[in-house]
Amino acid sequence: MECPNCLAELPRDAEVCDYCGQEFCPHCHAPVPARATACLNCGETWSLACPECGHEISAIDTKCPHCGLSFEEELEPCPHCGQLMPDIADVCPHCKGERCPTCGAALQSHTLVCSQCGTTFVLHCPECQHEIPDGATKCPHCGMVFSDTPPGEGDHCPACGASIVAEDGVCSACSVTFCPRCLMPTQEEDRVCPKCDLDLFFNCPDCGFELLASASICPSCDRLFARSCPHCQRAIYAAPIECPGCHNALPAEKAALARPALGEIGAAIVVPKWVKCPNCETRFDAAAGPCPTCDSIVCPKCHRLALENENVCIYCGTELPIMIFTCPKCGAEVGAEAEACPNCGLDLSGTCPQCRAQLPDGADRCPTCDQPVCPECGSATSEAAVQCAVCGAQFTFACPECGADVAASATSCPQCQAVLEA
Repeated sequence: MECPNCLAELPRDAEVCDYCGQEFCPHCHAPVPARATACLNCGETWSLACPECGHEISAIDTKCPHCGLSFEEELEPCPHCGQLMPDIADVCPHCKGERCPTCGAALQSHTLVCSQCGTTFVLHCPECQHEIPDGATKCPHCGMVFSDTPPGEGDHCPACGASIVAEDGVCSACSVTFCPRCLMPTQEEDRVCPKCDLDLFFNCPDCGFELLASASICPSCDRLFARSCPHCQRAIYAAPIECPGCHNALPAEKAALARPALGEIGAAIVVPKWVKCPNCETRFDAAAGPCPTCDSIVCPKCHRLALENENVCIYCGTELPIMIFTCPKCGAEVGAEAEACPNCGLDLSGTCPQCRAQLPDGADRCPTCDQPVCPECGSATSEAAVQCAVCGAQFTFACPECGADVAASATSCPQCQAVLEA
């Protein structure tokens, strides 16, 4: 439905507009005044609850009698037109301009990253509210078309309409896989295209590495594969010896340099910097390293989960980000399974220096013998330590009242102002 105040598209069952704060009847969804307890349209009545503590409040309360939360609306000037708007609103009710919900900076309709604070945004389909990839011309979930502009030259994803390179076999915007010959969407378990019967995978004749039918280079042995016949220009898939059209022999050779074609393949498509982890759905920069939530390695090109200890994506041939581990004391590079730093000898086994029990990741105390340890390097520390004497890590402590991080030297919590004991 459409908000009558700011004209934003909302879910059909919305009870409040996330953009301007307009409230709606929970029964018939007609607009109602702020903090109303009855609908003049259908007669439905309801009670109000404090958004902070959940206790029931009356319509005339200016603050919650239980937790003290103030309900009085504050106004701020719109960053677009300058007129006053509710401080909780993201869309100005006067000019319909959008602003960043984090810092309040002005946003344009196409902005996906706030230039002021770096907050990233995702796009949602106005019809079904599902998340849609940047650059999509139609929703991959409900099929709603977002633009009447003709697609123009080039191929487009059969699911979301974004521009694609057919030979890649995967859309870099929505991660849908498709046949590189007919663009029919495929499932991960498909070995043959259900529409044109193309074998979607083949084994490199030199090393046996499994590749996509349209792969132009083997990432294992650097063999090159012709993707068009030099005689009749017919598209070639897999690794035939001769062209199936004109029957002339096809060239088969090794790359002269180490994977010279991978850069050309990577430059041929636009790869979004932020991708959604298929394991935990966290959005992160796949080219920079593993998912910060679950540590999964995701291919920055085709967005598929990488296998353990793989340096190259087995699906598209893209080189994967390599994890480099360094010693927290001297900064020297160490192996992922190293028990000690080869440069300074720091114990990297992850065990308690007192009882040798295994320590959980990030632990500041041994769960077996209660020995305080540095959460960065695992070295033993004292109860009163504010800095690790081995690696120099600064320690922070949690406020006993609100749980916020506080400095070791703080006398009060900067979040709730609680006085801390020395």
